[in-house]
Amino acid sequence: MYYDLDILEELSKELGFPSSRSAPDALEVAILEGVSLEFHNLRDAEDTLAGFSGTQWHFHGKIMLMTGDATYVELDELEILQGIKSGAVLVAEQYLNGTLNDRWLAHKDEKVDVQYIAPGEEIRFRRLA
Repeated sequence: MYYDLDILEELSKELGFPSSRSAPDALEVAILEGVSLEFHNLRDAEDTLAGFSGTQWHFHGKIMLMTGDATYVELDELEILQGIKSGAVLVAEQYLNGTLNDRWLAHKDEKVDVQYIAPGEEIRFRRLA
Protein backbone atom coordinates (compact mmCIF):
# COMPACT_ATOMS: atom_id res chain seq x y z
CA MET A 1 0.00 0.00 0.00
CA TYR A 2 1.38 3.39 -0.98
CA TYR A 3 1.63 6.40 1.32
CA ASP A 4 -1.19 8.91 0.78
CA LEU A 5 1.15 11.85 0.33
CA ASP A 6 -1.69 14.37 -0.04
CA ILE A 7 -3.14 13.48 3.37
CA LEU A 8 0.37 13.29 4.85
CA GLU A 9 1.16 16.76 3.49
CA GLU A 10 -2.10 18.14 4.91
CA LEU A 11 -1.40 16.60 8.33
CA SER A 12 2.16 17.94 8.38
CA LYS A 13 0.81 21.46 7.85
CA GLU A 14 -1.84 20.98 10.59
CA LEU A 15 0.92 19.88 12.98
CA GLY A 16 3.12 22.85 12.05
CA PHE A 17 5.75 20.89 10.08
CA PRO A 18 6.80 22.60 6.85
CA SER A 19 6.65 20.18 3.93
CA SER A 20 7.46 20.17 0.23
CA ARG A 21 7.19 17.87 -2.76
CA SER A 22 10.55 17.13 -4.35
CA ALA A 23 8.72 14.93 -6.90
CA PRO A 24 5.10 13.79 -7.41
CA ASP A 25 5.80 10.60 -5.41
CA ALA A 26 7.97 12.17 -2.70
CA LEU A 27 7.22 14.36 0.31
CA GLU A 28 9.81 15.96 2.58
CA VAL A 29 8.67 16.99 6.07
CA ALA A 30 10.88 19.26 8.20
CA ILE A 31 10.31 17.90 11.70
CA LEU A 32 13.18 19.71 13.45
CA GLU A 33 15.53 22.44 12.34
CA GLY A 34 17.85 20.84 9.81
CA VAL A 35 16.08 17.45 10.07
CA SER A 36 13.75 16.27 7.29
CA LEU A 37 11.85 13.01 7.16
CA GLU A 38 11.17 11.94 3.58
CA PHE A 39 8.34 9.71 2.35
CA HIS A 40 8.54 8.09 -1.09
CA ASN A 41 6.19 5.94 -3.14
CA LEU A 42 8.36 3.69 -5.29
CA ARG A 43 5.94 2.93 -8.12
CA ASP A 44 8.39 0.83 -10.18
CA ALA A 45 9.15 -1.41 -7.20
CA GLU A 46 5.56 -1.30 -5.85
CA ASP A 47 6.98 -0.26 -2.49
CA THR A 48 7.28 2.66 -0.09
CA LEU A 49 10.32 4.08 1.62
CA ALA A 50 10.76 6.65 4.38
CA GLY A 51 13.90 7.92 6.04
CA PHE A 52 15.98 10.94 6.94
CA SER A 53 17.69 12.87 4.19
CA GLY A 54 21.45 12.39 4.31
CA THR A 55 21.44 9.16 6.35
CA GLN A 56 21.21 5.45 5.55
CA TRP A 57 18.45 4.44 7.99
CA HIS A 58 15.03 3.90 6.45
CA PHE A 59 11.87 1.82 6.67
CA HIS A 60 9.18 0.55 4.31
CA GLY A 61 5.44 0.91 4.92
CA LYS A 62 4.63 0.93 8.63
CA ILE A 63 7.32 1.06 11.30
CA MET A 64 7.64 -0.99 14.47
CA LEU A 65 9.20 0.85 17.41
CA MET A 66 10.25 -1.00 20.55
CA THR A 67 8.54 0.14 23.76
CA GLY A 68 10.13 -2.41 26.09
CA ASP A 69 12.25 -5.54 26.07
CA ALA A 70 9.60 -7.55 24.20
CA THR A 71 6.92 -4.99 23.32
CA TYR A 72 6.45 -2.66 20.39
CA VAL A 73 4.02 -0.35 18.64
CA GLU A 74 3.36 -0.34 14.92
CA LEU A 75 2.82 3.11 13.39
CA ASP A 76 1.73 4.23 9.95
CA GLU A 77 3.02 7.41 8.32
CA LEU A 78 0.31 9.61 9.89
CA GLU A 79 0.88 8.18 13.37
CA ILE A 80 4.62 8.79 13.00
CA LEU A 81 4.14 12.53 12.49
CA GLN A 82 1.56 12.67 15.29
CA GLY A 83 3.97 10.79 17.58
CA ILE A 84 6.84 13.15 16.78
CA LYS A 85 4.62 16.13 17.52
CA SER A 86 3.36 14.66 20.82
CA GLY A 87 6.84 13.59 21.98
CA ALA A 88 6.06 9.86 21.93
CA VAL A 89 8.42 9.36 18.96
CA LEU A 90 11.99 10.63 19.23
CA VAL A 91 14.71 11.31 16.71
CA ALA A 92 17.86 9.36 17.58
CA GLU A 93 21.21 10.47 16.17
CA GLN A 94 24.52 8.64 16.14
CA TYR A 95 27.70 10.70 15.97
CA LEU A 96 31.16 9.25 15.41
CA ASN A 97 34.00 11.52 16.45
CA GLY A 98 31.67 14.51 16.27
CA THR A 99 30.24 13.77 12.80
CA LEU A 100 26.64 12.70 12.20
CA ASN A 101 26.69 9.07 11.04
CA ASP A 102 23.05 8.01 11.22
CA ARG A 103 19.59 9.13 12.30
CA TRP A 104 16.49 7.02 13.09
CA LEU A 105 13.17 7.06 14.94
CA ALA A 106 12.75 5.59 18.43
CA HIS A 107 9.87 5.37 20.89
CA LYS A 108 10.19 7.33 24.14
CA ASP A 109 9.68 4.10 26.13
CA GLU A 110 12.38 2.10 24.34
CA LYS A 111 15.04 0.59 26.57
CA VAL A 112 18.45 1.69 25.32
CA ASP A 113 21.38 -0.72 25.66
CA VAL A 114 24.58 1.29 25.83
CA GLN A 115 27.02 -1.52 26.59
CA TYR A 116 28.30 -1.56 22.99
CA ILE A 117 28.94 2.18 22.57
CA ALA A 118 32.31 2.55 20.86
CA PRO A 119 35.03 5.07 21.72
CA GLY A 120 34.20 8.36 19.98
CA GLU A 121 30.55 7.35 19.53
CA GLU A 122 27.74 9.51 20.86
CA ILE A 123 23.98 8.82 20.73
CA ARG A 124 21.62 11.78 21.03
CA PHE A 125 17.85 11.68 21.39
CA ARG A 126 15.79 14.66 20.34
CA ARG A 127 12.21 15.09 21.54
CA LEU A 128 9.95 17.71 20.04
CA ALA A 129 7.35 18.08 22.81
